Amino acid sequence: MNEMITAVTGLPGSGKTHWIREQIAKTKAPVLYFSPQTEFVPIDATYLQSEFPNLSVLAASEEDKLFNVSKESKVYLELPWYLDLSAIEPLLQQLDCHRVAVMPLGLQNTGFHAWADEVIPGNNIETDKLDKQIQIHRGVLTGEILDFASLAVFWYELIGGAYGEILRVKGIFEIADGQCIYGEVLRGIPPQEFEALNLPVWLEGRPQRFSGFEIVGCNLEKEAISQTLQDCSIPEAAISHYQQQVKESLEEVTA
Repeated sequence: MNEMITAVTGLPGSGKTHWIREQIAKTKAPVLYFSPQTEFVPIDATYLQSEFPNLSVLAASEEDKLFNVSKESKVYLELPWYLDLSAIEPLLQQLDCHRVAVMPLGLQNTGFHAWADEVIPGNNIETDKLDKQIQIHRGVLTGEILDFASLAVFWYELIGGAYGEILRVKGIFEIADGQCIYGEVLRGIPPQEFEALNLPVWLEGRPQRFSGFEIVGCNLEKEAISQTLQDCSIPEAAISHYQQQVKESLEEVTA
């Protein structure tokens, strides 16, 4: 078994990305990250790379590079919970990688447990809804700048069930002060504050870097969610005004 290559999977919100983040923080070796079927909404990759700028993120078209990494490099394959593990099994067998399942405490004897070489205790998420018909709603917001107060209201309403039964939400958003922020909500776990990512402040027009969201739940009102986020966006005519105000404020602080 190649211990330098680790495939990680688990239930939505179990803590896969956070576990990978902890492992990256512990190593001094070069690290590669690959998450199949997520490159169009690369929330986890963006989140990790903001904290670890030297992290190499592989796109789907670069899968072959997994076979040519140096022996000193660590590789993490984050497999989304909805991915058909049987479809990616040939790749995993060729890589002969270590398999980790991040699972809630108390949950046993699932297909993830049978698949894994090692089971890591994860977030104690509520699993009573996982047997329902789960929906996933993703959206790309690249180039959009959101009014933070409006985003906060939407976030509160979303958590409260105004747009359906939420199991897990995560998103990366650009806001008017030029910051890029990360938000995450897990059913059954108290929500945390938005986190500013370690990315340069963007104050020159529309941001040319990824932002977007992923919502997992039941009976999701997808059109209403997308429309509300669009309503949170700052109009084109106001973007320069807001950015100029922030620039002037920063100049006053440094003067």
